[in-house]
Amino acid sequence: MSWPPESHAEGTCGGGGAALIFMVNHRFDARSGDAWGRYVAWSGHRHLREVVTTDPMLCAPLIETLTAEDWAHNIHQDYRTHFFGDFSYLLGRAGFDAAHHNLLAVIEEPRRCPALPPGFEFCGYDVIDSDDAISVLLNCGGFPAIFSSNDLNPLGLIDGLGRALEIAAALRRQHGEDAHCEQCHVWGIARYVIGF
Repeated sequence: MSWPPESHAEGTCGGGGAALIFMVNHRFDARSGDAWGRYVAWSGHRHLREVVTTDPMLCAPLIETLTAEDWAHNIHQDYRTHFFGDFSYLLGRAGFDAAHHNLLAVIEEPRRCPALPPGFEFCGYDVIDSDDAISVLLNCGGFPAIFSSNDLNPLGLIDGLGRALEIAAALRRQHGEDAHCEQCHVWGIARYVIGF
C-alpha cells in the first residue's frame, strides 16, 4: 500500500506533526512454523499472510540487549526502549535482513499523513493497549462485538484510519475496565521495503 493510502481523504491518515519512531523486530508468518499455526488457530484470523505489529509478544524485537550507544538514540520511556528516533542509526545497528525482520516506522495517534522516509510502505493501523505494548487487535483474544477478522487486512492491521479510531473508541467505551482497553489508541505502521 502506498503512503498516503489512496482510500483516505487528504489530511486524515497520518500524524499531526508527531515524529516517527522506528523499531526492528522478527517477522511472524507461516515461516515461523508451529507458532504461526497455533496463533492462527487461536485468533481465528485465517486470512493473514503475516502479522505486522510492534507487539513484542508476537514480533519479538531484534535488539534484545541495549548497548551504551543505543541509549543515545532510543526512546527513554517505559515499554519503548526498543524504539529509536534515529532511523539511520537503527538500520546500521540492527543487522536488518528483510527476509527475517521488519523495520517499522510508527506514527502515534495519527491525524494526517506524515512524510515517510524513502523506502517505506504503509501497512495499516494498529490499536495498541494502554501500556503501548500489546496489539488489542491481534493479541487480546478478540472483541467480536466491536471488530472481526474481516476488519483486518492480510497484515493484521486496519486499512482505514476512521475505522481504526472507531474500534479504539468502542474498546475504551465498552471495555474500559480491561487494562488493555482503558487507554488504547491507534498507531499507523509502515515498513522498510528496500531489499524486498
